[in-house]
Amino acid sequence: MDIAKRGLRAKDLITTGIFTLLFFVVVTIFAMLFTAIPLLMPFISCADAIVGGVIFLYLATKVRKFGAITIMSSLVGLVMCLAGHFWPCLIFGIVFGLLADFLCSRGEYKTFGWNAAGYAAMILGLALDGYSPMLFFDEAFRQSRLDMGMSEEIIDSLLATIHGPLIIAAFAGAVVCSVIGALIGKVLLKKHFEKAGIL
Repeated sequence: MDIAKRGLRAKDLITTGIFTLLFFVVVTIFAMLFTAIPLLMPFISCADAIVGGVIFLYLATKVRKFGAITIMSSLVGLVMCLAGHFWPCLIFGIVFGLLADFLCSRGEYKTFGWNAAGYAAMILGLALDGYSPMLFFDEAFRQSRLDMGMSEEIIDSLLATIHGPLIIAAFAGAVVCSVIGALIGKVLLKKHFEKAGIL
């Protein structure tokens, strides 16, 4: 039986937990840096996509079983909800995590192209996590940012940006940057991939 078809075991769950924590810490640090400049907030997912690629690819090729990526994406969505983001974060985390797992499984977690596509799917879910409050719950978003001390001028400018054509560039940028992140991960993990027989 192919390794990708076997169920997750305890060591797989531990590995998934460790790399999920690492992924969350890394992307949170970069998100905080971009949040310091509100007008850069629409491009947080672009930065996350670049820096998280190596972590995602290592998890996918290390565990090589359906469910690990879904768990990672779902946990990130859950933590974002607990941190004060809106409830769709968890839904997007689960749905796009499943999609990412499915895409990676098409190449049995060994084909770089499928893994990169899976990573792009997870990053799109992460982008929706960040953008959905501004896109669909703008009044609640406005109040939450006012409570955090952000000025109305900055909030208005940010919402105008998100509801304008720039949001298309933000989503497209997230996909492009996820491919860049995957390529960076491929370079950094070259020896690991060669040992694992990754294409």
